[in-house]
Amino acid sequence: MPLAERLFTAVCIVACALLYAASPWVQDTRVQLFLDNASWTVSIGLAAFLAWRGRAQVPPSERSLHTGLFTGALLMALGQVVWNLQVALGWNPFPAPADLLFLAVGPLWAFTVIRAAFARLPRDRTYPAALDFGGAVLALVAFTLVIYLPSGEVQSLAVGALLVLYPAGFLTAAGVTALAIPTVGVRITRSHVLVLLGMFGYGLSWMHWNLLVIHNTAVPGSWFNATFSLAALALGWGARWLRFEVSGDVAYRSRCDQAMNYVPLVSMTLAATTLALLFTAGDGRAGLQVLIFVCCLLVLLLAAMRQVIVVGLLHRLRAAEAAVLRNEGQLYQLAHFDALTRLPNRRYFEDALERAVAEASLYAQSPDRRVALLLIDLDHFKSVNETYGHRVGDALLSEVAARIHSLLAGQGLLARLANDQFTVMLQRSASRTELAQMAASIVEGLAQPWDLSEVGAQYMGASIGISLYPDDADSSLELVRHAHSALHATKSAGRGSYRFYIEEFTLITRGRLELRRRLHNALQGGEFTLVYQPQLNHLRQTVGAEALLRWSVDGKAVPPDEFIPLAEESALIVPIGLWVFETACQQLAQWRAEGWQVPVVSVNVSTIQLREPGFAQALLVVAERAGVSPAGLVLEITESQLLDESLYGIALDLKNAGFGLSIDDFGTGHSSLIKLRRLPVGELKIDKVFVRDIVHDVNDREICATVNALARTLGLEVVAEGVETEAQFQLLVKMGCQRFQGWLFAPALPPALLAERWLQPQGQPGLSEPDPVPLDSQ
Repeated sequence: MPLAERLFTAVCIVACALLYAASPWVQDTRVQLFLDNASWTVSIGLAAFLAWRGRAQVPPSERSLHTGLFTGALLMALGQVVWNLQVALGWNPFPAPADLLFLAVGPLWAFTVIRAAFARLPRDRTYPAALDFGGAVLALVAFTLVIYLPSGEVQSLAVGALLVLYPAGFLTAAGVTALAIPTVGVRITRSHVLVLLGMFGYGLSWMHWNLLVIHNTAVPGSWFNATFSLAALALGWGARWLRFEVSGDVAYRSRCDQAMNYVPLVSMTLAATTLALLFTAGDGRAGLQVLIFVCCLLVLLLAAMRQVIVVGLLHRLRAAEAAVLRNEGQLYQLAHFDALTRLPNRRYFEDALERAVAEASLYAQSPDRRVALLLIDLDHFKSVNETYGHRVGDALLSEVAARIHSLLAGQGLLARLANDQFTVMLQRSASRTELAQMAASIVEGLAQPWDLSEVGAQYMGASIGISLYPDDADSSLELVRHAHSALHATKSAGRGSYRFYIEEFTLITRGRLELRRRLHNALQGGEFTLVYQPQLNHLRQTVGAEALLRWSVDGKAVPPDEFIPLAEESALIVPIGLWVFETACQQLAQWRAEGWQVPVVSVNVSTIQLREPGFAQALLVVAERAGVSPAGLVLEITESQLLDESLYGIALDLKNAGFGLSIDDFGTGHSSLIKLRRLPVGELKIDKVFVRDIVHDVNDREICATVNALARTLGLEVVAEGVETEAQFQLLVKMGCQRFQGWLFAPALPPALLAERWLQPQGQPGLSEPDPVPLDSQ
C-alpha cells in the first residue's frame, strides 16, 4: 500500500474514532446527529475508496468482482450523502429516498458474487450450485425474518417491504459470498472474512436501525451507531486485498466439495426450525407469515430438486465409470495380450520377467530363487504360411498355444513373443534336470501330428533355448539374449531339440535324463549289484559290513551320488531299496550257510522308504523269508531324516521289530541333543568329511573327539567311515572310536571276495561270533 494511501486511511479511521468518542460528551442532540452522520460519511467513503483501490490492483480479467464491490460501496456512499441532505433539510420520512440507494447495494453485491463464482464453475456443476445458493439464502432470510419482524401490524406496505428487503438484500449477499468460497474452491483468507463480516454487519445494523425507527427509539450518539462504520471499514479493507482465485490443492477442493454436500441438509434444518418458530409465534403477522412459509417451502423444494440432480449426476458418473473401466479393460487386454492366442504378449512378458528377476536378485544366494526362461520357436512355420495361407497358420498357432499350455499343466508363465515364437518363464525354478524334462516333453508334444481342417495331418516340430538367472545372466535383458543364443545353437545343431545356454549343462542334463530313463528298466534288467565294505574294530577284526549299491550302464559304472538322487526324485528308490534289503538278507543267509562267521550287515534306507505304509512289517517279512534274524541287520538312516519328528514313530517300530538303527553321516545335519537322546539308535557314523583332514585340521579333530565323547555319554557305538591312512586310524582309536571302515582296510568288495579275505570260518578261534551291536541308546 502506498504511503499516501496509508496516511489517508489512517486519518479517516482516526477521524471516525474521534467523532464517536466526542459524541457522548456533547449534550445537544443536533450536534450528536451531525457527529453520527459525519462518522458514517467518512467511514463509508473510505470503504468506497479502498474498494476502488482494490479494483485497480487486480488484472483486468479479474475485475468483475471488485467492480461490483466498488459499485455497491459507492451506492452506499451516495445514499449517505442523500441521507445527510435529508437531515439538513429536516425531512426524514420512513421510507426515505436514501433507502432506495441503500437497498440496491445488497442485491448488487449478491449478483456480483454469484456471477464471479459461476464463471469459475464447470457447466455440470452450475445447476446444483444454483439450487444450493437459492435454498441456503431463502432459509437464512426466512429464519431472519421470523426472529426479526415485529409482532404488531406494520404501518404500511412500504414499511413492511422495507423491513423485509434490508435483511433479504444484505444477508443474501453475505450468504452467497460464504457459499461461493467452498463452491468454487477458493482458499479462504483474512480478506474474505472481512468482506463477509462487512456484509453481515450491514445487514444486522440496518435490521436493528429499522426497528428503532419504527418504535421511535433511535438515539443519536449511541454505541450502536458505530456498527455501520465498523461494517463499512471491514468491507472496504477486505475488498482492498481480496483475491478470488481457485486453489490448486486437490485435497482442499475435495474437502470443499464434501462440505457443500451438507448445504441442503443445513438449509432444510434451518427451514424446519423457522416453520416451528413461525407456528409457535403469536398472531398479527399474517401477511409476513405467508411470505416466510413460502420461503420455507421453496427451500424444501430446491433441496429436493438438488438431490434429484445429484442422483442423476451420480448415475451418469457411474455409467461413465463403468464404460471407462470396460474401455480400460479392453485397452489393457489389447496392450498386454495376444489377440490370436489370448496369451500374454511381449510387453506383458517383459514386465513380468523384469519383476521376477528383481525379486530373485533379493535372494541371490537361495538356490530355489532362480528364474528359468524357455524360448520356443516353431520349426519351418514359415512354409506353412506360404503353402496353406495365413488362416491355416493362425489356426496352427492357436493349437500350439493350447498344446503347450496343456503340457505345462499350470507351471510357469506362457507368452507369445512374435509370430511363431513362444516363451515360458518359471520363478523359483526346479533343477536343470526337471527343466530339461519339461523342454523334452514340449518338444515331443509339438512333434505330434497336427490335424488341421482343409489340409489334413501335418508334422511340425519346435526348438527350445534355455537360460537361467542368475546362473547364466545378470539381468532380464541378458537372460533373454542368452536364451536366444541357446535357441540359435539348437537350430544350428539340427532343430527339434533343446539346449541350455551353457553347453556343458546341456550335456549334463541330457545325461541325467538318459540315466533316469535307463533307471526305470535297471531293476528288471538285473543291472544292479551289491558290494560290501568291511567294518573293523581297533584290533582290525571284522565286526560288520555295509551293503553298497552299484549300477553299471553299458559296462560303465555310474557313481551312486548320481543315480541315487534320480531314484529318489522318481520314487524308484522304494522298489530298489527293497531289492537291496532283500539281496543283503539273502547274502547274509548264504554266508552263514557256507560256514562263515557272519557279522551284522548295514543297509542304507531312504526317507521315501520310511514313509511307505507298513515299512517295518515289510522288512520283517523279507528277513523271515530269507531266514535271517532282524538283530543281524542295521538300518542306516541319515541324521536329518531321523531328526524329523514325523519319522520318530517309524524308527521306533523298526527298533521294536529287532532291527539295529544307525545315524549315518552324523555331524552334517542339525542335531538336537534332546531329540538325539530319545532316538532308538545304537550307533553313530562319523561322516568321512570330518575324518579326511583329521590329522591336519584341528577343527575336524575336535569334532571327531566330541562325537566320540557324546556317543559314550549316550551309550552308543561310533563308526568312522572314510578311514584312508594309518595316522587317521590311530587318532580315532585314541579317541575311543570302536569301529572303522575305509580304503585303509578294503574297498567295497563282491560277496565272495569279502568272505575269502575278511570273514572267519565258523568255530575258528578269534571271532566266533560278532559282538552284538547295541540297539538301545537309553
